[in-house]
Amino acid sequence: MEVRHNEGVANRIGPEPCAGDRKDVREASAGEQVNTRQRFAALNPYDPAAIPGSILKIEDDNFDPATGRQRQIYCLAISAKRYALFVKNGRGTPVLLRKGVNNKEDRWSEHGLGHLLNPTTPESEDREWTAQIWLPIIRRAMGLPTSRLDFEDIPAMGRVSVSSPAVARPLAEFNEGKTYADQIKPFNFLLTAHVLPLGHPVGVNPERFHLIGPYETDPRKWLKALWIDQYSGQTYRITTADHHGSRRTARVKTYGDVAEEYEYHPEAKCADAEGQPCGKQTIGLLQRRHVHIDQIKFIGKESNALEAVEAGMVHSPAEVYTEYLDRSRNEWQTKTLPALKKLPLEVLVKNTGLSRRALMDLRAGRSRPQARHWEALAGLAGVSAAAAMSE
Repeated sequence: MEVRHNEGVANRIGPEPCAGDRKDVREASAGEQVNTRQRFAALNPYDPAAIPGSILKIEDDNFDPATGRQRQIYCLAISAKRYALFVKNGRGTPVLLRKGVNNKEDRWSEHGLGHLLNPTTPESEDREWTAQIWLPIIRRAMGLPTSRLDFEDIPAMGRVSVSSPAVARPLAEFNEGKTYADQIKPFNFLLTAHVLPLGHPVGVNPERFHLIGPYETDPRKWLKALWIDQYSGQTYRITTADHHGSRRTARVKTYGDVAEEYEYHPEAKCADAEGQPCGKQTIGLLQRRHVHIDQIKFIGKESNALEAVEAGMVHSPAEVYTEYLDRSRNEWQTKTLPALKKLPLEVLVKNTGLSRRALMDLRAGRSRPQARHWEALAGLAGVSAAAAMSE
């Protein structure tokens, strides 16, 4: 992935040539790394008396803990936040960089995995299983043989707390008739299952379907339990067989499914070597995607929904984003009206049935059209009538 802070830096440093394949990226020597670091000293924005030298730091990870010498470190990057650092042992096989003498923390990302429980010991905080997902990914990229994960066929489960009425509401039927001690109460933990694409039960809306269930630490019981749809309160069974659900059963993801999706996660924010949006099979040097501004809208992520998003309980962006309308920059003002001003009045009169005076008032901003005229005006302007009317 090519990173350019500004054209001056890029022209002086120069991007590493790459034809779109990992094999075309050569290793930078220790001397080249030091030279690159020194070039950035001129960009140091701080008082050199207080913070001298370059703004780039050679991390302790770069030095062998046994010899103290600088060593070659490798990185496999799936996307901006999904990457792992590793070294090669004497046999040329990858070894993940782990917390140790020089390393303050393990050097592989858990982004996209952090919401899932330990597959073999759900109550444990041990995250070693994420290393077991990363190593086969790296080995396959290097053309080395791999073996199946021990936990590959176990349903992928997350944990969420009963922290809102939306989560507690579908539990009413489950709690009915039970003593208070046996009920699922506010701030108790729940299990949350993740449905495979096309694995939803027949007839449900995928964007309004999510399975939750009582917290159970024995993975052997997950496939036998009844699960509750967070939206409807209906109960369903789950399965890890086949590729689709049935009327009363949902096909949920396994840890093997999660690992495969993780390995081929596309970098949606970048373009490939030919300028096309990245896909699941894109590798090599990436570049910026070109963005054409169609309209400016102000949105915000609601903080009380972040936990649900991380747990995969919210599937529709409409439930997460709040739009803050600016009446002076809505669809009518920014797209419809400017387009109508470019059309001759005769054309507008003929195609809308409005009078010249009414159209002149509309184009001057002195009035807004009635609902029955929206579709004709939006059609002439080349925008969606529904979008224009909503604002």
